Amino acid sequence: MILYLGLGANLGEREKTLRQAIERVKKIPAVKLLRVSSFYETEPWGVVGQPHYLNAAIKISSSLEPLDLLDALQKIEADLGRVRRLRWEARIIDIDILYGAKISCERLTVPHKFLFDRDFALVPLAEIFPSFKFKLHGDEVIRVKGSPTDFNFKLVACVDKNFGLGRGEKLLFKIPDDMKNFRRLTLGNTIIFGRKTLETFPNQKPLDGRRNILLSRTVEKISGAEIVGGVEELFGVLNSAQKNFVIGGEEIFNELIPYASEIFLTVVDVEAEADKFFPAVDEFVLRGAENFGGFEFRRYTR
Repeated sequence: MILYLGLGANLGEREKTLRQAIERVKKIPAVKLLRVSSFYETEPWGVVGQPHYLNAAIKISSSLEPLDLLDALQKIEADLGRVRRLRWEARIIDIDILYGAKISCERLTVPHKFLFDRDFALVPLAEIFPSFKFKLHGDEVIRVKGSPTDFNFKLVACVDKNFGLGRGEKLLFKIPDDMKNFRRLTLGNTIIFGRKTLETFPNQKPLDGRRNILLSRTVEKISGAEIVGGVEELFGVLNSAQKNFVIGGEEIFNELIPYASEIFLTVVDVEAEADKFFPAVDEFVLRGAENFGGFEFRRYTR
């Protein structure tokens, strides 16, 4: 089941809270985060005299029963500090199921019964759902920085024809032209990787000429690299003005692909014996492919 959620916050560290909420939605069992909108600042709706909101929308797939998903979302709200008192009051976080499968029961109505009255919900939803049809009401909705998508993650990998990445602890391919292309893309920029990818580097050392960020909860220190323990912490050290390349492995790609803006794949025209795979690129559009006989360079964007 594909669903679109709306998120809003007008108390506390709004950007940080929205990013935390999105990450926690991503970690709900049987839920997959597919796409994330920009953040938008809006005036409060329903009750005046409150701080301005930040709003966002996300696209998910879920095999949960709708009320089980609702319970999981409300738990995230509570864990992040929301206390429910008055209707439309200021809040540290709000997560609504906006659109998707039609649902009608005492606790939940989808589409959300106020969706088509609220520009603050419609504008971010339209960003991640281009075919969505709606009419705006002229409310001020201003795109602002702070969304994970503003870090412009670019995923880079070399895969076989089935998008296989590796087998065991080893990469499937070492193609000189691919390695030159990788260097051309990443030199002078930030690279983000996991411990197992680090072990595939020459001498298992960070790469020169790039800012190296190791995403790991077990490694404590390594010369030439910054270590962060999770995605929420990663957002705190990145610079949105930089180009941030995600280079593996499988787990890191799956963590960050919902936030990615581009994918660069070298696709080798063989079927290797892989047990690690690049995630599906269904949410992206193939923008170009350059064939070199036996492999091709592909570029995907949102």
